[in-house]
Amino acid sequence: MFKFSLEAVLKHRRVREENTACALSEVTARLQQVRENLKRLQTLRKAEFIDSQAALERGVPVAEMELSRFREVKLMHAVDTAGRLVEDTAKERSVKEGELLACVKDRRLLERVREKHFQDYKHEQDKLERLELDEIAIIRAARLKK
Repeated sequence: MFKFSLEAVLKHRRVREENTACALSEVTARLQQVRENLKRLQTLRKAEFIDSQAALERGVPVAEMELSRFREVKLMHAVDTAGRLVEDTAKERSVKEGELLACVKDRRLLERVREKHFQDYKHEQDKLERLELDEIAIIRAARLKK
């Protein structure tokens, strides 16, 4: 019966690959949420800018204009922060993708080694079987001569 000596290592690499894939999916989901938040903030900022322009045209009091400007500045800072968070999360996702590719490569390499060992084992078993069949044939031939 075929027994691969590195089966535990192969199993460990499969588990590591699964864990890395889960981590990648979590980062991807977080990236999607961060992007949606950025789009929402950009929409709010644009709406606040349009509202402040409309208020300026209507001749709103200065105090209200300053308040609107402060809200717009606050939204601009939030958009910048969200943009940096998107960039950081995208970089993290890229790193996780690289880790996953490395895990897949390691696992596939070990599986190829396992397959080679299996082929060698199979070849050796076929060789042994042929030898046994040859011995049986020799014994039969010797019995028939008697």
